[in-house]
Amino acid sequence: MQKTELNVLIFSAGILFWLLAILPCLFYLFKTSGWACRRRKILASLNAEALKKYYSLYFPADGICQQDYATSRAQFLKDFGRYYGRRHFIPPLLFLTLVSGVGIWGVVETCAAWMAVGWGTYKLPEMVVSAFLGAYTWVVADQLARVRSRDFSPSNVYNATYRFLIAVPFGYSLSVFANKDFGVALAFLIGTFPTATLFTIARRLGSQKLSLGDDPKTGESDLEILQNVGKTNAERFADEGITTIAELAWNDPIDLSIRTNFEFNYVVDCMSQALLAVYFGTDIKKLASFSLRGAQETCSMLDTLDADDKSDLVSTRQKQSADQALVGAAKALNMEAQALYYTLTCVRDDPYTQFIWNIWGITGDGNDKQTTLRTCQTSKAPNQTAQSSATELKQVNMPAAAMTKSE
Repeated sequence: MQKTELNVLIFSAGILFWLLAILPCLFYLFKTSGWACRRRKILASLNAEALKKYYSLYFPADGICQQDYATSRAQFLKDFGRYYGRRHFIPPLLFLTLVSGVGIWGVVETCAAWMAVGWGTYKLPEMVVSAFLGAYTWVVADQLARVRSRDFSPSNVYNATYRFLIAVPFGYSLSVFANKDFGVALAFLIGTFPTATLFTIARRLGSQKLSLGDDPKTGESDLEILQNVGKTNAERFADEGITTIAELAWNDPIDLSIRTNFEFNYVVDCMSQALLAVYFGTDIKKLASFSLRGAQETCSMLDTLDADDKSDLVSTRQKQSADQALVGAAKALNMEAQALYYTLTCVRDDPYTQFIWNIWGITGDGNDKQTTLRTCQTSKAPNQTAQSSATELKQVNMPAAAMTKSE
């Protein structure tokens, strides 16, 4: 192969590498299953009543809650575009395009000079090339994974640019701790670690050399008492300033869904559990066994308990099952059933609970909301079960609540 052909091949590969660094984000923004899909899912969860409650809770001064559904929907689309639209990706994408382009051009020029096929003799140090390529490997892998999981935000693109910028300083700094012959390879391998891991390694090495002791271990997050929040997700909430149950309970779910890139329904469910955990703390784990995972299930149970005996929406057996669940939950918490019932009504009457109750299980286009009881249909239990608990259930005559202490 002639030098000119080899030179063209090297630069063509450089262009492909550069495109691969920026195309995943563009693919997410303009593919129907990416950014547009997230917006569509959120909008589909907001019917007329839910949209009214949303603006009354989070933007009361705007007066949008007093408008009709068509006007409030149009305003929501406008606000969504203003706060979370595609245009917010333009600055970080421009930075990423510039920084990755300059870095890849330097690597390409260096490779051409190494092979003596370039037009110049400019060469970057091996350490610089190795560190940059390590960062490039991590950035592309991270972006491809985010496209697959629809987990992109402007801050993620800024972080990719930042990763390129710190790659070389980290490569030089950490290679000092390695064997001289292994320094270049280490610079590449270090570059493939997640950014958070890099900072952890740097802090530990710095602490050891400066005799500062080990990093203090972080304890369990308050959010981890919730059923569906593990350490990783708790850390993602913490990255957005959500570290306590109260902060999660009374946050804007749409804003939080966009900032964390969690599915909207997942954020709503976390908020539902947090609203209940505000009152019960770690005891919320005990309530889950009695169909009280969160505020949504609380509304469902109380609607069943408070339903008219002649209602066609709730059967007698459903009311008995709800009564039995309430008594069992009170026993598990070692409190009176009447006191538990009152606390649950406080959870239900919270305006934030009412908002997420309105968007739970919405179907259709959202123009008309069916005000039906969304209760789980209980399976028919043997008559002996209902009869054996009849005496205890009579002690809790809802909605008047229990008048005797649960045993």
